[in-house]
Amino acid sequence: MLSKLVQGTVALGFGWFVLFATVEPTVGGLSISLTGDVIAQNCVRDPEDDRADRRIPNMNLSTADKLGEIQELIDTENNPQAGIVELDRMIARGTRRYNGNELANIYKMLAYAYFIIDDMDNTIVYNEKILEHCEDVRIGMLSTTMFTLSQLYYSQERYSEALAMIEDWLLIAGDPGPNPYYFVATIYYQQGDFDRAIEYVELAIDMATERGMLPIKKSWYGMLRFLYYEKENFPKVIEILEIMVREYPERSSWIQLAGMYGEEGFEKKQLYAMESANVLGFFDRESDYLQYQGVLMNADVAIRGAWYLQEGFDKEIVEESYRSLNALGQSYQAALEDDDAIEQFEKATEFAEDGRIFKRLAQLYLGKERFEKCTERAEEAIKRGGIDRVWDLKILEGMCEYNRERLTRALEIFQEARRDARDARAAAAERSARDWIRYIENERNRLRQLAAAEAT
Repeated sequence: MLSKLVQGTVALGFGWFVLFATVEPTVGGLSISLTGDVIAQNCVRDPEDDRADRRIPNMNLSTADKLGEIQELIDTENNPQAGIVELDRMIARGTRRYNGNELANIYKMLAYAYFIIDDMDNTIVYNEKILEHCEDVRIGMLSTTMFTLSQLYYSQERYSEALAMIEDWLLIAGDPGPNPYYFVATIYYQQGDFDRAIEYVELAIDMATERGMLPIKKSWYGMLRFLYYEKENFPKVIEILEIMVREYPERSSWIQLAGMYGEEGFEKKQLYAMESANVLGFFDRESDYLQYQGVLMNADVAIRGAWYLQEGFDKEIVEESYRSLNALGQSYQAALEDDDAIEQFEKATEFAEDGRIFKRLAQLYLGKERFEKCTERAEEAIKRGGIDRVWDLKILEGMCEYNRERLTRALEIFQEARRDARDARAAAAERSARDWIRYIENERNRLRQLAAAEAT
């Protein structure tokens, strides 16, 4: 996800490189240049000192005319390959015939042509060649060259070079604005230095805020949220998400905020965040309804959890599955709507991979005094397995058999449950099974005595 956040920064820089190629007049000639703000560290000149550009050697008119023709060939005729051929011919005639300014503009035009044909290696090579003549070109051209190189290095994952280039520029750029600082943050992120990345994102946000550049770009807060999450600074994550739901009231921000409230134990705030997301119409995924159902269950309003989850089924956003049907059944069960709970759990059995849902059904059938169904589901649960404390399930089955007046079978089941509980050292369950065994044995003796008395 985060890679998408930083790609926009690089793409923006490349857009400048392509769109703002211009022919600008200088004293005594023409200069092909790209407007921008970057200056090489080894070519530092105070941008406020206009004498810096007055030292630039003039471009010969024939050279300027030739470059103008090539630029028309590249742009108007859309033939960058032909432009490269012509530029190579100019260089082949000998570089000594050109001054530093002329050579730099030839290299800039080559870099531009190679960029158009998506040859990034040569684009970098010829931008670097411009810097070999940095003392002989205008500050604006140096500026754009360095900034473009930083982003080209970035695109090739040459992060150390990208960082060195952009940080050199920041030292002498004057007033670059917040965007380059965010770009620096993305480089530190790629290098795994999250502390420095956080520092520069926050600097960019503070700068933009002070200058009234509002609203702050959503991607900036998105990166900051991600970085703090990776640092496990969850209070800061919540703080940023609270800003994001105010500034950019979107589904993802509300759902993430609700999730973070839950992780940090702010259950009421989690409920309010989910309520807000629902009211704003942001529930468009199955996970939204399932998360909301869980939150409402924790808030002891299980019936509302059932209603909203059922709404998800009705809208065909939530699909029938073990998870979704089990969640709906649990909501109904917690709300004491046992008939509805049984209906959903029975549907869930079609997707069951173990016996847990059958155990839950056995419990409900026992409560509804549907003892035959209780036995049936308890046996299925034992058969399928995956049950914790299986002795408890056997005690449940024994109770169902007892209520069906199948005392012999009930006694066998309780004896099994006692052995299992004893082996597991589950003392309470063992006592419960033993009590049932004694009760059934006493009941059988009572029935025998009653039968004998009636026979006489």
